[in-house]
This record gives sequence, structure tokens and C-alpha cells, in this order.
Amino acid sequence: MFRGLAGNGHIGIARALLSNSYKVIDNLDVLMAALAGIKETGAAVQIDGADLTERRMYLRVACEQIQAYAPELVAGYRSPFSGLAGADCPVVFAGFLLANSETGDGAFTITPRLTLQVCRNGMTINRDVLREVHLGGRMDEGVVRWSQDTLAKSMALITARARDAVRTFLDVDYVRAKVGELSEQAGVKVAEPEKTIEHVATRLSFTKEQQQLILQHFYQGGAITAGGVMHAVTSAAQVLDDAEKAYEMESRGIDAMRLAASF
Repeated sequence: MFRGLAGNGHIGIARALLSNSYKVIDNLDVLMAALAGIKETGAAVQIDGADLTERRMYLRVACEQIQAYAPELVAGYRSPFSGLAGADCPVVFAGFLLANSETGDGAFTITPRLTLQVCRNGMTINRDVLREVHLGGRMDEGVVRWSQDTLAKSMALITARARDAVRTFLDVDYVRAKVGELSEQAGVKVAEPEKTIEHVATRLSFTKEQQQLILQHFYQGGAITAGGVMHAVTSAAQVLDDAEKAYEMESRGIDAMRLAASF
């Protein structure tokens, strides 16, 4: 399969050359599926961010009307952006992160994402991700050719699962359950911040520059805890100019907290 891009009468460019195993899952299709899921919940949502790079699409959605009280998650924390204290804004909002690649650079995913009221940091819960790979577009033996009807039904199943995932993640009981899980480790004290963050950065393959940025946000945040390490990672991700690096960093926030708690 050849993917190109052209417009306004100009010469086009080649975006990707893909094998006949590639399963087409277009950005517009998964975006419409997610919007359909939102409509079915009846929830009012906000777009926390949207990026379309040469490789991937990212859409971050928050729903402030579906929220949970989470004082343990933000104990002692202060936003490095606004200076607001977590004690004054101890709430998290439901939401999700939609990601997809039309050029073979990653699967289509919908990942639950909790947003902190105090700083708009996002916590992506990778363990509950809905993931659909762009593979399986042909039979292993290469004998059966899928009809357009079969391909349409396959895409219909993907979009139906996407709607179900959105309904699941935009649910107050789901948010409360995840807040309870995260709160167990968030309050663990960090005795040696610099060594802890160096350990976290090494285990999660952060660069030296990213490590220094996380350490800076950690001290600005003021919470000398494993939860403070998570907040430092996710707030540092907000200031990165590269959308893909920001996505990768934010997605490791919860892992960073767990590593800090056990260090």
C-alpha cells in the first residue's frame, strides 16, 4: 500500500510504503469512533491537546464533570505553572488519550488518562489500554483476498470497541478505582531525590537533558514523594516542543512513581 499526500495542485509527497499485511485504520475513522463514544456517554468534554505529526496523531480528552477526590495524589504538591497548591485543588478528571499512526509507526490506542485539576498534568494508565495493531490485512497463506465488505466489518468492530473503551474510561467508578490504586504509592517519601530521579531516568531511558528537566520540576513541585516524581515527569512532558517525545514521557509517569516508591 502506498500512502501519499497532495493538495492545492502541488506535487505530492510519499508518506509511507506499506506491505500487504498492513491493516488500514485511518485517523479520521478512529477519531469519529471516539467522538461517537463520547456522545453516547452524554458527557461534556474538553480537548486538552491535539497533535498531528508526520508519524502519528495524538488527541487528549478530559471530562471535568466526571471527577474524583484525590487528596493523597497531590499531597504537598504545588503546580510549577500556576503556583496553585494541590490541597486547594484535590480533584482529578476522567479522560483518555487517543493515538494512531497511518504510516506504520505504531498501533491505534485509546489509553485512559486522568487529569489533575491543579496543573493539568496527565496520568496515562497503560495497563488498561485498548490497542489495535495495523497488522493482519491478509491471510498467512496469502490465498484469501479480503472483500471490501469484510474489511468494512473489521473496521466496524474496531470502531465499536473504541466506543466501548471511551464509555468505560469516562466513568466515575473507574476514575475512583484508579485513584485508589495510585494513591497507595504516591505518598511514599523520597529520601534522596537526585539519586532517585537518576535511577528512574536510567530505567525509563530518559536522556540527561530530560532527567535534569524532571529534577527541576520535582523541586518546583515541592512534593518529596513518589507521587511528586510522577508529577515532575508529567509536568516536564508539558513543556517539550516535540509532540512524540512529550507523549513518550507522559506515558511513563506512573511507571516513574512505582520505580521511585521501590527505590
